[in-house]
Amino acid sequence: MNRVISFSSGKGGVGKSTLVCNLGLWLAAQGKKVLLIDGDWALGKLSIMLGVRPEWTIEQVLRGEIPLHKAIDSVRENLDLLASPSGLIGFEELNEATRNQLYFELEQLESRYDYILLDHGSGVHWNVIQFAAASHQHVIVTTPEPTSFTDAYAIMKILSRRFDVRDFSLVVTMSQNELQTSKTIERYTEVVERHLNVRLRMLETFSWESVVGDSIRRRQPLMESFPSSSFAKRIPDLANQLEAQELRPHGGINLFQTVRANR
Repeated sequence: MNRVISFSSGKGGVGKSTLVCNLGLWLAAQGKKVLLIDGDWALGKLSIMLGVRPEWTIEQVLRGEIPLHKAIDSVRENLDLLASPSGLIGFEELNEATRNQLYFELEQLESRYDYILLDHGSGVHWNVIQFAAASHQHVIVTTPEPTSFTDAYAIMKILSRRFDVRDFSLVVTMSQNELQTSKTIERYTEVVERHLNVRLRMLETFSWESVVGDSIRRRQPLMESFPSSSFAKRIPDLANQLEAQELRPHGGINLFQTVRANR
């Protein structure tokens, strides 16, 4: 069954795009058909991390110059990318008609892929939240810092109360002390579940590593440039946990929803 997975963070610089890029690479290497969508419509990063220069981006689609399927580039075997421009247009600037057309065209692509990974822009802008709400699975990416946890809480609060999303997964990056991070996450999970009435599952903790920055400067993903790094070695386990999760329908806007409740 195909899966649409959103990756969100309340603040930038938490390693979300690095996570999406390398997860997509690993899934593709396992023979899965994967589409990466760079959902930071104004500050695209995935093409840089993959070391590619797409001929088209979402910008030309939104201008009506080309259909969406023509803007998708094959960047590795089994791995496609819908890239975003840098500094040209933000998703929050789109009118409702344009947003709906984009949703419709994306929905038509779903059957082509085993996985669609959405790398959202940071923050709690309304249109970012709407896009995140449409997915099958919701991964919140945060660092162990209190401000990052607070921002992550805000995203889950909006998604749960406005779109009735009840299942979230958590990935913590840049941990410098896994034991301390684990204790913090335990307390954080209790607070989130108690106050928001949601389920929050801890997926993985990624330690801080200098090679993460090195791979970005090389414009080559960690799975290719530093396959023996701790980060790269934890990607398969993350993928397996996501695959094991049951896809459950929720009361959101249902874009991409292939699992429906019996009515």
